[in-house]
Amino acid sequence: MKKLTLLIFISIAGLLITSCDTTEDTVTPPEPGSIYITTVPAGAQIWLEGTNTGLVTPDTVTNVDEGVHSVTLKLTDYNDTTFSISVTANQVSIVGPINLTSNINTTFYSQPVRLWETVGTGTSQPSGLDLSSGNAWGVSSDSSGLVDIYYSSNGYLVQSADLYPGLIRVTKFRVGNSDDMYDDVDSPLHTSGTWTDNVPDTETNYVFLYDHDGHYSKLQIVDMGGGTPGNPAWVEVIWYYNNVLLDERF
Repeated sequence: MKKLTLLIFISIAGLLITSCDTTEDTVTPPEPGSIYITTVPAGAQIWLEGTNTGLVTPDTVTNVDEGVHSVTLKLTDYNDTTFSISVTANQVSIVGPINLTSNINTTFYSQPVRLWETVGTGTSQPSGLDLSSGNAWGVSSDSSGLVDIYYSSNGYLVQSADLYPGLIRVTKFRVGNSDDMYDDVDSPLHTSGTWTDNVPDTETNYVFLYDHDGHYSKLQIVDMGGGTPGNPAWVEVIWYYNNVLLDERF
């Protein structure tokens, strides 16, 4: 009986000792970090791991788990920009400024092209312009079929090529609200509002164009001269040409 009692006591003591020795280790998870992002231009949506954070640059994404994360920046008229960033606990990871890339595909003809009036000019004084290539052509030359607009002596107008005898390319004009070519204002759709087939050479605001092929341009007369006996009148123009069919963005 004593042996039985002793065995029971030893078993209970063993259980107690085992219970005291099996305490669980406590692991403290790392504190989250943050990401501060700036872009040029500002205002890009910040997406983290494919989810919109609801924030726009410049701003800080907080409570980001430690480790490597994927960030995507989204802004209208710009390509999405995606990158990876390593986040450290209790620290702010600073990114930027990131230069966003525009997805508007335009060619800017910044070197003024001179167009001469159609009367009293020679072959070296072309009156017509091919908007897509930037080349000036004579309205009676072998390349006249490429002309989109020309400088007419009749009223001194810059006007659609189809108004010249024998030419067929139609270009529509709409005067903009500013003389600032670089204001990033998009063209109205050619199906809306009032479009005409010419503008006077005295127009100082830029002009939106919609050409025979369905491309938009943004053109400005930047200089003019001549108009005296033996010295034909001329205008000089610069313009943006949107290379994407039916894309009115500038």
